[in-house]
Amino acid sequence: MNSTKKISALLVLALCMASAFLLAGCILGRWKVSRVPIPGSPMTAVVTADLSGCYSVQLFEHGHPISDLQLLGPFVSEHCSLTQVSRTSNIVTIDWTDEGNHYQTAVDVAARRFVIHSNGVPVP
Repeated sequence: MNSTKKISALLVLALCMASAFLLAGCILGRWKVSRVPIPGSPMTAVVTADLSGCYSVQLFEHGHPISDLQLLGPFVSEHCSLTQVSRTSNIVTIDWTDEGNHYQTAVDVAARRFVIHSNGVPVP
């Protein structure tokens, strides 16, 4: 009977800890780690990190989101650094690094959205 009480107490403690973690995830959610103005537009790409250990990027215009979150990948240090911003025609490519991990996204400035292909050609 004594061991049953100990197991029950451990289970209750584990459930409380799991609930606290989930509640913290709902409250804290994501945090900004990088903001990059998109050249030639009023848009900004904002990289966020979340409790699951991933970076995501979202487009904002005048402070309002205009895109869904796009997953970039898992983070190492939560300190994503801008590496390069390049523009070819209406496509802006943005590169970030995090302790050796490389992340990249492309934005079609005219369409105001993330792109994977432009005119049938994969964007690097």
